[in-house]
Amino acid sequence: MTLFYKHKLFLKQLRFLPAIALCLLFISNTIYADKSYIKCWKNSEGLTECGNRVPREYYNQRVRYIDDQGVTRKVKEKDKSKEELESQKEQDKLLALEAKRIRKAKDYDDVLLKTYLTIDDLLASLNSKLDIIKSRSVILDSSIEIKKRKFGVLVRKAADMERSGKKISNQLAIKLDTARKDLKNLQAQVKTQELNMQKIKSVFAYDVERFILSKSNRIKHSLSTPSQSKKLHAVRLSCLNKSQCDSHWEKANKFIKEFATTDILYTTNNISVTDIPVKQQDIAMSLSILGNKSDSKKMIIFQIRCNPERKGQEFCSGEEVSGILKEFKSIIYQ
Repeated sequence: MTLFYKHKLFLKQLRFLPAIALCLLFISNTIYADKSYIKCWKNSEGLTECGNRVPREYYNQRVRYIDDQGVTRKVKEKDKSKEELESQKEQDKLLALEAKRIRKAKDYDDVLLKTYLTIDDLLASLNSKLDIIKSRSVILDSSIEIKKRKFGVLVRKAADMERSGKKISNQLAIKLDTARKDLKNLQAQVKTQELNMQKIKSVFAYDVERFILSKSNRIKHSLSTPSQSKKLHAVRLSCLNKSQCDSHWEKANKFIKEFATTDILYTTNNISVTDIPVKQQDIAMSLSILGNKSDSKKMIIFQIRCNPERKGQEFCSGEEVSGILKEFKSIIYQ
């Protein structure tokens, strides 16, 4: 049994011999090749030197390995200092954070585009939430007025008792204290509602901007063809430098203030958007500017939105809307 086991183990070891031999051959060839190459480096005076061996003081420098035909076969880059390594580590960390931020923003945009079909769907959701808060605020304001009247009655009773030389009864004092606390509680609720409204507006302001920019990025290539531009009721304009982009953007914002029939809801450095088109002949507008902050060349996307009902869409496909799109281009480029 012992001999059989040893024999079996020996056979297993034999299987690895070819692989080991190949590795050794590769290593030996590499070492031989490195020795046969001419090495070139820069000395302390910045001059290039070459030889069969790199002097010890230049081990950390950039070294080129050149064969006998004069072809560079390998390059060993200069070793980085401790400070350079720390700087590279910090830079890698910042790049990783930026990549994470971009990925997170893209995921957020994807969720928005899956949740809402159009910007008007998103604005409708915003208006719905704001309407709920407004209705609550109306109820609270009404309750506050009722409480104030009741509190006023109690205050007058207390004043009458004091004028008649009587001491305010415990029962009345308790009612006054309770009414005062109720008023403070209702007023605190009103402030909470106001904060909730501001929070919702702030969140939706971000969502509206992200949605419009994401949609604009998706349709910008389609707008290169007249048929798609007509179908989407949109046009795209290019600007070649910061001065031109600023001028185009200013003119575009003035245009939507003048020609849109719905009020402007949001305006930022990147987008402008008017409210939902409610009437059949309403003309709502969206405006966006695409391009990184560092880019001087950018693209402006202008889109008209009509009422989603059949008559609204027929109006959007008519001559009036087409004329507005043409007018927009002519005003911006003049």
